[in-house]
Amino acid sequence: MFYFGSQNKTSGIVGEVHEHADFRVYINNEPYNFSQEKYMSTDSKTLSNFMHLHDMEGSVIHKHAEGITLGFFFRSLNMNFNSTCFALDNGSSYCNTDSSRLRMFINGQQSNAYGEYDLKDLDKILITYGSAVQDTTIQINSVADNACIYSGKCPQRGLPPDEASCFSGTGCSVEGA
Repeated sequence: MFYFGSQNKTSGIVGEVHEHADFRVYINNEPYNFSQEKYMSTDSKTLSNFMHLHDMEGSVIHKHAEGITLGFFFRSLNMNFNSTCFALDNGSSYCNTDSSRLRMFINGQQSNAYGEYDLKDLDKILITYGSAVQDTTIQINSVADNACIYSGKCPQRGLPPDEASCFSGTGCSVEGA
């Protein structure tokens, strides 16, 4: 059994779940591009077996164990995410000030869980940093709706691609734990 979490230890066993969530991050009203090769887990490069992106689809998080948080996911991408700051892998940090705020929305509702959030299947997650008085309606509505394809819950929209995963008989490496 592997342990994660910062304050309360939560357990996660790779393969106990197979859930997907749509997400989007905005920095100063600009969407951040997670559809970059450096953020993708592939057959030859596993960023994390527990929660990752793949197939150049940067808007769907794939989760394979209980108790794995958004904070863990972003750390696997060499980023940091908590209630006061979002730090990118290039060293840029976006922290709360009098005029700019970091906010998070889960399924359209503001949340204070930030890096401690344990995503659920089909969640729609928005993380936004910018003006403290900014209307986030357009950003909330811009979060894609593709997680249902990967979760097999909207077959009318197509079947999910085969996922290269640690369950193919070759075993799992525990990177990023």
